Amino acid sequence: MPRDLHHIKLSGGTSVAYRDEGPRSATPLVLIHGITEDHRVWDEFVPDLSRDARVIRVDLPGHGASSPLPTYNAQTLVTPLAEFVQKLELDRPHVIGHSLGGLMATLLGGLVPVRSIINVDQSLRLGPFIELVRSIAPQLAGPDFVEALTDEMDQLGGPAMTVELRRELQKYRIEAMRPVVLGLWLPLVSETEESLTETLAPMLRQVTAPYLSLHADDPGVGYEGWLRMFIPGGQIEVWPGLGHWLQRIHPARFLARVHAFHKSADMVSVPGSGALH
Repeated sequence: MPRDLHHIKLSGGTSVAYRDEGPRSATPLVLIHGITEDHRVWDEFVPDLSRDARVIRVDLPGHGASSPLPTYNAQTLVTPLAEFVQKLELDRPHVIGHSLGGLMATLLGGLVPVRSIINVDQSLRLGPFIELVRSIAPQLAGPDFVEALTDEMDQLGGPAMTVELRRELQKYRIEAMRPVVLGLWLPLVSETEESLTETLAPMLRQVTAPYLSLHADDPGVGYEGWLRMFIPGGQIEVWPGLGHWLQRIHPARFLARVHAFHKSADMVSVPGSGALH
């Protein structure tokens, strides 16, 4: 195991793996991957981002080299993240998350003070995703788990995904991730968009940092207004045709947008804040 892969023990015995790159004196930037993946999906961005930021790439519990959890849901995943930020004494980090990581980045901003949040292609209005999970739940729960998960993720990637990227990401769709995927997704079968919104709303309303939500497809009529009911300053941008891993399809564009957004966020006089509950 590489020497620069660190581990930190949290309360309850959870061990979280992470990489810490860039100047220690620079503004911290926390990068959070999507479901079944790990910190390595951010590899190509680190040389650029770490020039003027302290880049912290974390493996979510149950992913990569981090230890598993007894149960998986939004609260059980984000609570260790908040403790992780506090234990490392990260002073108002910028946070970027993709997919599940986008949800985690958002909720993290409601629990600890952060400087800004970029959510990459994770709608917080979960009705369409609930319907998707219902349609593939029998396959996910059966012996064809890996095949069903791979097929769904490949479809999310869309035609813009290169063969090389598709092969890289398929390596994360393995049987060992069954507890994480089923723990997070199968309970959605009995949920409604309204019930999930009611659960998430108290945490979303704590997010006051500058917030940018990037989407490969239009997240739906009225989504920006809906989002701003919870995060008043939230910005929505749609980058059509790039697929779910839009940052990997157009990394130069993504990096340029990150730098511009961080620059504007750093100029905000009132710090983004949250209170650990």
